[in-house]
Amino acid sequence: MNHIRLSAVAACLFVLLLATLPAASQVDGLEVNELQIVASTDVYGLPTQTAVGYLTNRSRAAFTSIVLYAEIYDAGGALIGEGFGYLVKACGEALLPTFALQPGMSEPFAVPLELFADGEIDRVDIVPQAVELAPDPTLQRPAAPAGITEVTAREVVAVEWIDAQTLRYSGGCWRDVFVNRPWFTYDLNTRAVTAGLHPRASEITAETLRALRLDDPTIFNRSFFSFAPNERRAVYQETLNTLATAEPNGSFRRVLFDQLYNISLQGINFLRPSGGVFVAYYHGGYGDSVLYATATVDGQPLSQHPSLSLPSLIVPGAAPNGQRVIIAAEVDGVTGYYLRATNTNFSELLFEGEAPGNNWPAPIYDVPDAGDPRVYVARLVDGAPTLQCFNRASRQLHDLTPLPLRLETDDRAWMWFSPQANQIALAANGVFGGLWLIDLDALPACD
Repeated sequence: MNHIRLSAVAACLFVLLLATLPAASQVDGLEVNELQIVASTDVYGLPTQTAVGYLTNRSRAAFTSIVLYAEIYDAGGALIGEGFGYLVKACGEALLPTFALQPGMSEPFAVPLELFADGEIDRVDIVPQAVELAPDPTLQRPAAPAGITEVTAREVVAVEWIDAQTLRYSGGCWRDVFVNRPWFTYDLNTRAVTAGLHPRASEITAETLRALRLDDPTIFNRSFFSFAPNERRAVYQETLNTLATAEPNGSFRRVLFDQLYNISLQGINFLRPSGGVFVAYYHGGYGDSVLYATATVDGQPLSQHPSLSLPSLIVPGAAPNGQRVIIAAEVDGVTGYYLRATNTNFSELLFEGEAPGNNWPAPIYDVPDAGDPRVYVARLVDGAPTLQCFNRASRQLHDLTPLPLRLETDDRAWMWFSPQANQIALAANGVFGGLWLIDLDALPACD
């Protein structure tokens, strides 16, 4: 939550919607946690300060029409400012006033602060007001089924497996570069969570950013600059969307694909087990077709230019060598999941079926040392989020387990394989976001 940018238009719409709802009043049961004051910019790019934190519902009732008022005091106890804010998602989008915070739920908030008297801020009191209503079980978090462990109920947008028993994960906004998001380490044995900086954050120096022409903070924050897991080099997007790789100090820059200024990079997924191979994917928003490319962090393209890729209905997965991708598309009148070569027009139909939106996790292609190749996919089966596994040898598609996903159109979800390929980390952002570990050994076999 280090980059709060609240739209003036969104704020006005929020106030107008709020005016049509019952009057809110101060209530017990709403608890402010993790309050901090962060430097931010307003809609005009001017510096401002924002109170951010989490609002937790400790009562048995639900609350709607939630507003948060800030009272700003100096060291002498004099009131020197105020603020008005609301619940937000990690990227700063305000939740609508009709949103109902159910019992046990916790959501981030942002309150822009305004000083009307001279003085320095000593403390900020946040006063939540809301309208109480009966809880709605259909609006509560989906329960994790057997074989799936919930790590956190906070929004999670990135996971890196450190080893078979340890991973690190990141909250914050998925659009922000990795050093501008909070990171946590999770021990699978003890279930202990430790907050801390990403171990490679110190390599982002002013000299490196100047060498890469990323010294403008706005351009750097939209660069998707990412170090490949267990590799030295990084991949990133330049000013005109050119995709390139470089050494940590900015040297030995290699351009992978240019002429990308008319499409939007949405993410970079590194492939297991080779941390140096990745998929970059592009689309304009929910409902758009997805373009993609595969390459290595050493600067070797493995696919055609993204503009030449067969558009996919989903974010593509890929084989570990990056030479084949798993997409969803309609080919010769058949809608389904296809295994497609990245440098030819060869496509193999894996199975027929409808695809979810482009905000769902990319498929995982597993090539075990022993056994048959498998493709893991997350999709809707009879309207329910489900993890499925397709065995390429037997040509069988298996339903493995329901998934605790509840995605709105502006939410996203991701999956990452563990080093031993016996677990999948599933993450999502949004109101019902979180991080879950799926134990594949506890699920039906994929024969």
